[in-house]
Amino acid sequence: MVRRHRRFALLDVTFAGQPLPGATIDAWEDDGGSNRWTARALMPFGQQIEAGLLEGRTKDGSRVSGEVRVANRQHGPRGPRTVLVELHGSGLLIEPVKAPDDD
Repeated sequence: MVRRHRRFALLDVTFAGQPLPGATIDAWEDDGGSNRWTARALMPFGQQIEAGLLEGRTKDGSRVSGEVRVANRQHGPRGPRTVLVELHGSGLLIEPVKAPDDD
């Protein structure tokens, strides 16, 4: 049984350091009490990254990040120029730790 499901937009998104226009996140707790989440985002057709760090901010300004892998690719709504990707992550989406020289 899924518990504590939430869906939210992620803005100013990067995937493995590459900018994306945005993402939609679904996060939940599974039967075993583990945190799971998935992201859906549009990527340029030629961007073939398979795994990496997804980072962005929520509408309230919170910064979040987590490791993801591409689980599915399909044609995007803009024809051959974009690909809709489904990214799977596990664990908590966390606020990135700033390096001491980040200000």
